[in-house]
Amino acid sequence: MISSVTDSVSIGTSKSFPSFGRHGIKPCQHDTCSQPFGKPNLCCQKADHKRCAQGEKLYKGLKTFLQRTLHISTRSKSHKVETLEESKAIIRELAAQLGRVSQCGENLQSSSVDDSYSLAECRLFILQWAKELDSLPQVSGPVELCESWEQYEEVEKTHPEQADRRLKTAQKLLSIWASELEERPQGSVCAAEDVRSVLEDLGRRWKRGQLPNMLPALDFIMWSVLQDKPLKGGIPYLWLKSKQRFRSQGAVDHIPDIVWNMFTESYVNIVLDQNTAHPDFVFSPDRRQVRVRQFGERQGASRSRDRFDGWWCVLGTEGFSSGRAYWEVGVVGKEDWRLGVVRGSAPKNGFIDLNTRSGYWTLRLQRDSLRALSVPAKDLPLSQPLSTVGVYLDMEEGQLSFYDAERRRHIYTFNHSFKEEVFPIVGTIEIDTDLIILPQPNP
Repeated sequence: MISSVTDSVSIGTSKSFPSFGRHGIKPCQHDTCSQPFGKPNLCCQKADHKRCAQGEKLYKGLKTFLQRTLHISTRSKSHKVETLEESKAIIRELAAQLGRVSQCGENLQSSSVDDSYSLAECRLFILQWAKELDSLPQVSGPVELCESWEQYEEVEKTHPEQADRRLKTAQKLLSIWASELEERPQGSVCAAEDVRSVLEDLGRRWKRGQLPNMLPALDFIMWSVLQDKPLKGGIPYLWLKSKQRFRSQGAVDHIPDIVWNMFTESYVNIVLDQNTAHPDFVFSPDRRQVRVRQFGERQGASRSRDRFDGWWCVLGTEGFSSGRAYWEVGVVGKEDWRLGVVRGSAPKNGFIDLNTRSGYWTLRLQRDSLRALSVPAKDLPLSQPLSTVGVYLDMEEGQLSFYDAERRRHIYTFNHSFKEEVFPIVGTIEIDTDLIILPQPNP
């Protein structure tokens, strides 16, 4: 039962704290003295009394600033510990109530190894779930929440007091929902087959040491309890889409089998459109492989608004205006590629910025650097080289997601309401390694 999950949600303290910025003081151009820094003597024989007074005021202001910075630093560390303890208590409370009302946790047995969550993991869990629960009539109200984890991090940097207030609001929403769960009878929520399948998958991975902690299981159990009457797509699919929408980067470390099968059900066989291709491209006979010609082999081509003549890119022949589509691209051994979709009316000529502002939603690899070309661009972690990239487009949900298909890990999601037809796009500048559109594997 999920009571075992409750036992395993023992949250350790975080050993890291955010660093504070340093305000440097520009030294005098002629100052070569190595004496210890002390109270500056801003008076000189030619300086008048007024300038001395200004220097004294400057020194006092600097001293006050340093004292306040030291005080804030000490207080912030104490506050972080307090916030972590509050977050741990709320997650424990939720785990206890979920274990009492749900029947879907028997495959997740407790472990003798305690889980250890950082403050960032706790905050992410609470903020995301507060965003989900805010849509419930009995919980929602005039609250101020962040739309995404990235937005919260930005607010925390610029307005820490606002970030703290939003976290407090999120904690309150989760506490309210935990209290409401107390009114449900024990074992009143029965898991559907797809929910049990995902939990069995997560349980196996946890026992093998492939999951660092139990938060993914707890997170999914919350979804199964919340969605008594799941909408189109089923609970596993809705759970994944929710996580990707709140945290577009690195939302899910492992995609459960049942959700991955939903992707492959939408597999499309992409064929590249030579009429849109950069003239330096050379294709395989089936138009699924592409590379750049050797310099001496380059061919001229008439200029066309539908053809790339700056960046080395090509579109797929088939566009999408509705539904879902999934395809995979082989990038083994490649150090340069671009993958994603583009708006049908987006400009193609010249070296324009191929980003979301101009109608391009793509990831770009350049050597060991992987970026999502949003505005501004986002650097993405790349711990291991990618061999197969899965691209999943959901027009109704307004999501374009990228996955490490070999390891079944989420890489990044663009959340956007697509208003017109979009086309697959690939790009590369390499002359010795093909970019390969992989055919649908045999069942």
